[in-house]
Amino acid sequence: PCADLTMLQNACQRLPAHRQAIRGVFAGGTFCYEAQLICQQKGFSAASNTPVAGNRALANIWQSEDHTLIDMGDDDFTRGKPHPMIDPTLRNQRLLNELNDSHTAVVLFDLVLGYGASTTPASELLDQLSHIDMNNAPLLIAHVCGTEADPQIRSQQISALQNAGVIIASSNAQAALWASTVAQTQLQKKGLNA
Repeated sequence: PCADLTMLQNACQRLPAHRQAIRGVFAGGTFCYEAQLICQQKGFSAASNTPVAGNRALANIWQSEDHTLIDMGDDDFTRGKPHPMIDPTLRNQRLLNELNDSHTAVVLFDLVLGYGASTTPASELLDQLSHIDMNNAPLLIAHVCGTEADPQIRSQQISALQNAGVIIASSNAQAALWASTVAQTQLQKKGLNA
């Protein structure tokens, strides 16, 4: 845990104080739910298209507000379209939108592997990320849900993401805790600059 905290604090050093928001872009609804609960326990209530008790519904599901955790697999996003685990195009576009928002400090996301899921989930996302200056972008924290026996091979997906500067958590809960730590660090920075 100490090494994790040090790693996150070092990563946060490059973030300007005005970057305050946690943004979560999830293919898995349960992961979105869990992240909302954990962020809430750490003092960060969020807007969502699928809010847990104590969080608020987004006025417009296409527009994030402050801390926002989105379930891209919800019916509002999948009507007439494949689920983002199968075709992550819409999820990846939302992730890019969050990265380009000057208020975003950290983008939390899941990558779900398995039969029926996208065969190259990391590379599809990394193609999009290649247009982003990662040195001036928000932090990216991901959880890869899968195994070595999945067709996408978990370690290969993790390696590709890490090589692109994505911070990999061992679980969705850990990713949400880390995102909360980033937001707390950014709040402290803002207080020092006030």
